[in-house]
Amino acid sequence: MKVVSINNKDKTDEMREEQKESCLNILDEMKQRIESGEITEFVAASTNQTGEVQIHCAIKDYLGGIGLMDVGKYTLTNLIVSDYDWEE
Repeated sequence: MKVVSINNKDKTDEMREEQKESCLNILDEMKQRIESGEITEFVAASTNQTGEVQIHCAIKDYLGGIGLMDVGKYTLTNLIVSDYDWEE
């Protein structure tokens, strides 16, 4: 009998490192845009290793923060829908 492992630790570690690098690149770009004055407010969502969701924001008021979160959700949804191949 041949046993095949689907738990490829090396590949998982590699994917985790790529994800970490991607996150840090995004944060670096946001920092530069904040320092240049291009970004004046932001709302972001993240998850930690246990899956707990966290919201990070720098907003002028509560309603503006909710609006930013909704616009981000709408934009992300449209990107996913536009990339989806409905013919499958």
